[in-house]
Amino acid sequence: MSIQLAQEPRHRNILTPQANAPVVPTSLDSLHIPVVVLENLLLKQLSAFPKSDVLQLSRLMAISSHLVEDLIAMLRKKSLVEVFQAETVSYYTNSNSPGHVRYGLSENGAAQAEVAFRKDSYIGPTPVSLDEYNRMVEAQDVRANIVTRPDVTYALRDVFGAERMISVLGPAINSGRALLLYGDAGTGKTYVATRLLNSLNTSVYIPYAVYAAGNVIKVFSKQHHKPVTNDVPNQGISYKDQYDKRWVLSERPSIQVGGELTMEMLEVNHSEHNRVWMAPLQMMANNGIFVIDDLGRQPMPVDAILNRWIVPMEYFYDYLSLPNGQQITIPFILTLAFSTNLDPEKISDPAFLRRLGYKIQFHPLERSEYHALWEEMASSKKVTVQASSFDALYDLHRRNSIGFYPCLPKDLIGISRDIIAFEDIEPVVTPEILERAWEVYFTADGNGGGAR
Repeated sequence: MSIQLAQEPRHRNILTPQANAPVVPTSLDSLHIPVVVLENLLLKQLSAFPKSDVLQLSRLMAISSHLVEDLIAMLRKKSLVEVFQAETVSYYTNSNSPGHVRYGLSENGAAQAEVAFRKDSYIGPTPVSLDEYNRMVEAQDVRANIVTRPDVTYALRDVFGAERMISVLGPAINSGRALLLYGDAGTGKTYVATRLLNSLNTSVYIPYAVYAAGNVIKVFSKQHHKPVTNDVPNQGISYKDQYDKRWVLSERPSIQVGGELTMEMLEVNHSEHNRVWMAPLQMMANNGIFVIDDLGRQPMPVDAILNRWIVPMEYFYDYLSLPNGQQITIPFILTLAFSTNLDPEKISDPAFLRRLGYKIQFHPLERSEYHALWEEMASSKKVTVQASSFDALYDLHRRNSIGFYPCLPKDLIGISRDIIAFEDIEPVVTPEILERAWEVYFTADGNGGGAR
């Protein structure tokens, strides 16, 4: 049975920033980044985008135009940057305007840019300092924004059977502590976990990159972060009355990783194709949720995975080793959720289980909930399920001792639609079609696929 709202949750459908917007830097000193790092970044931008004007460089570096002009002046004194006039100038346009003067690299500048690329391949918006990053993460702590029953009810409004778990999930979110979600495959563990943050109704600021101890670490990822708006660096010269565009206002991160998880993904690392240093997954997930799915299926021992989190879970900070051998400390302010369909007692140490704040077991749906989910899924897929097909369905569950898992309606209806399309018949799920779908979905021993 689907959830009915007891009352409207706070700020329904509106994500408001939890923390004050980062202030626009007005001087190079207020960026809190070494000038040489800023100069090298500008050289790399001019190498990638030759003959750019101040406005374009301001957008690329996400800092105000007068700071770009200050950097250009410094590089010109070093004979690393040359000035180019625009090819055509309107009769009514002041050709001396910075917007109509373009800049490029001199021969020495091109050589210096190449050296900068070899040292650090990052090219993008100006990074924020580690101190600024740490302060913002702490200001956006999920525990500072208490959720209530209506909030969680609304967040899980599309989850069948969730009303039986709200009393546990709500306090779990407020605690900020790690969760262990366990139960049979297909009971919706990951599906529910990724929707928990919808109850918070707040957005967070995420930096494009962080400068720490001589390294630029890329944090914002289009794969893992979803901007609240089409947030791009400012299109104008002035940043007056705007926030610092080195940050992206985003939904709270929801990052999920499964059996592909390796220890390298939890450290500052780079891809095989370039030397841009990427933040580890838990840093990208700060102020959000980090779901480690299929616990026990990873290539390294479970003990190694669990031991990695003992200090962060206990003290809410994490140590990261940097490429240059130095080590930094970052906040660990996120909801860490482990999900498994294995017996927790057999895959984890009892001492570690005690450190987990909430251990939540997921069960199959009740029959009424399962039936309602079938009808809703059939309607959404534009097929009709015959009444006799439901009798056949429940008989198949009984004969094969299969629980009413929430993943089954979507999967079995999907296979039924494939059969209907192939046979070129009316979109009606008959008992015969249902049995064909069941047979190809489940293996001989009764095991099937499904979401967790």
